[in-house]
Amino acid sequence: MTETAITRRRIVLDCDTGLDDTLTLIFLSGRPDVELVAVGTVHGNVSAVQGAHNSAAVLKTLGRTDVPVTVGARHPLAQPVQYSAKVHGSDGLGEIPIDREVRVRTDISAAEQLVQLARQHPGELEIIATGPLTNIALALMIEPELPNLIAGISVMGGAVTVPGNNTPWAESNIKHDPEAASLVFSAGWRRCVLAGLDVTLTTWLRSADLAAIDALTTPAGRLAQQIIGKFSAYFSVTYGRQSCPIHDPTAAILLLHPEYGEYGRWSVQVELAPGLTRGATLADRRPFVADKPAPPHPPIEVATRLDLDRLLECFVAGIRAAGTAPGQQGQPLEKEVSGD
Repeated sequence: MTETAITRRRIVLDCDTGLDDTLTLIFLSGRPDVELVAVGTVHGNVSAVQGAHNSAAVLKTLGRTDVPVTVGARHPLAQPVQYSAKVHGSDGLGEIPIDREVRVRTDISAAEQLVQLARQHPGELEIIATGPLTNIALALMIEPELPNLIAGISVMGGAVTVPGNNTPWAESNIKHDPEAASLVFSAGWRRCVLAGLDVTLTTWLRSADLAAIDALTTPAGRLAQQIIGKFSAYFSVTYGRQSCPIHDPTAAILLLHPEYGEYGRWSVQVELAPGLTRGATLADRRPFVADKPAPPHPPIEVATRLDLDRLLECFVAGIRAAGTAPGQQGQPLEKEVSGD
């Protein structure tokens, strides 16, 4: 009897590698059904250059130096750049010790890389976007047919039915480049999933999840422990809970397992005007009626509810499996020196 071959999803990750982007990289590396084709970085949690070096350092720890990492957009399309050091630390990884002797691609931008890959592999690639959407918007400007060349895209961003976190109305990834988000949401993708704060703020790791990850002894497991510890330290101050939600990994999981979510198929617009509500994600949630004007943008799948048990179990399983395949055991992670 021959072993059944695993169908692998070909993923391009576009990220601003901070703490939960790192958890996404670890999770994806533990999935035997995922081929991580490339990583592109964007301004957001940190600079695009810092994010690229963070991504490459994480991938080196995971034994995945085969994945190209490309620097992307260094600033938004139409506003000054801002970073999120108060959440992710000055280096995006909470200042944990990690091997940073890495190289990243500078001969091509992240947007150009995405377009090049999409043209080479039409209909085969999917995008997970866990930072501001500047790279994706630039890729759309380079190749207007990109939505037809890409099988699907999942975005961590937005706050359609709940308050924002950057402002009372806007979520950080969208607020960091509203014009880019507007272009992406109106592009007409084959499939576009929006995993916003509506669902990601329900994904707090439970005590059993934390215990399962704390028991891991692999380099990937130890890295996840340190990242979760840093992320939880921030949320213990802001939310009073010794845990953290898995914002960015949720977008990855919903792309791979759409059955773990419930969705509203809504046209989503982004507030672009200056003022208090800039960056807000506005969905037309009215029921369809025959005489209603056509929405300004094609509808996308806005996640509204999650099967939390299955989603969190999936996340922990991915972290547990990361770096355990033959030839992917990863590099030793430097131990953090205690000040005691």
